[in-house]
Amino acid sequence: MQKLQNRSGSGLVTLPKDFLERDGLLNSDGDPDEAHLTVDRLGERAYVVRVCDGDVPELSECEAIQRLAAERMVDEDVFGQQKGE
Repeated sequence: MQKLQNRSGSGLVTLPKDFLERDGLLNSDGDPDEAHLTVDRLGERAYVVRVCDGDVPELSECEAIQRLAAERMVDEDVFGQQKGE
């Protein structure tokens, strides 16, 4: 678990190095490479951090968000109730 830190009045959190390595965001020395990131607030205490190469696509175009939305739709019946309720 990461700890929210204060940096000049803004919240700061680190990304685990193994995540950065998995996504090719480390340089040849194994340090984080320069990258542009965007942070979107989904709702109370829920955020999405994305690495952006140029234009920032709409959050609804993000593959992970689409997958989560599809999973939720599959788990609901035609009336929007969770299956098994």
